[in-house]
Amino acid sequence: MKFASAIWDRFPIILRAILTGLLVLFVGAFAWTVMLVINLKLTGSVPWAAATLALFLWIYWRYLDGAGWPRNTAESRHRNFRARALSGRVWAWALIAGTSALLSAVVLQGVFGRLVRVPHLPLQDLSRYPFFTVLCILLAAAAEAGIVEEAAFRGYMQAPIERRYGPKIAIAVVGVLFGCVHLANGSHELLWLPVYSLVGIILGGLAYLTNSILPGMVLHAALDACRFLAVWRLGAAPPERLIWQSGPDGSFWMSVGAVVLLGTVAIWAYRKLAAIAHLPSESLYQTAGKRTGTH
Repeated sequence: MKFASAIWDRFPIILRAILTGLLVLFVGAFAWTVMLVINLKLTGSVPWAAATLALFLWIYWRYLDGAGWPRNTAESRHRNFRARALSGRVWAWALIAGTSALLSAVVLQGVFGRLVRVPHLPLQDLSRYPFFTVLCILLAAAAEAGIVEEAAFRGYMQAPIERRYGPKIAIAVVGVLFGCVHLANGSHELLWLPVYSLVGIILGGLAYLTNSILPGMVLHAALDACRFLAVWRLGAAPPERLIWQSGPDGSFWMSVGAVVLLGTVAIWAYRKLAAIAHLPSESLYQTAGKRTGTH
């Protein structure tokens, strides 16, 4: 054990952070995938995987936050997880900043889709399962993504890189890796890479300014839930004609205007959040709220 620890400590911090974050991501995603596959194959009419996932996420949360063995890593796990409770004021500005920035990214995706042909979000055919089962599964999948991916990327991966190399490098590196990881879903995700990376940078900025992954978890899960439910209930939107074929029409320019407007609001809100973040720490964080879970 000591030999392995000595070898591990020789790795650069940025490599250790990336590998640890990917491990956190893999464990959470693998556990959910196993639950989901078994649930759909054996008892598709009863969405027990959603309840089982809730229990797993609670246990996983506590472990990542420092509970359990080994005790000598408890403090570093808690520090890297950084699921800190925030004051109401910080929560409000974090949600305003994150929501406006993410909406800008979503609209920008539509603008990008008028420039190049971007594949739609694929979704497994769930028509043979009851409505309630599908609803629970999609909401659970969104919650799993929001919690596990934020813990992995903006927590265990970004936090150590921030401390060693500063926030700019940390947010940029983790944002790009966040986009690249989605390529595991297939080569069709390649054209989504810029959008995923932008979303990663947006969430990374929130995590840095608040020193907490909680706002990012809420926004990430909400964004995925909206995407999943929209594709499930409405289906894939018909492809629009590229501007190279039809010319930039009114819809295209309205989308460009919305990107600029939402982006401006986001920049203003991020600056406001940054100003709040420079207040004394007791004003930024709730007293005890050093952690949201207990050992």
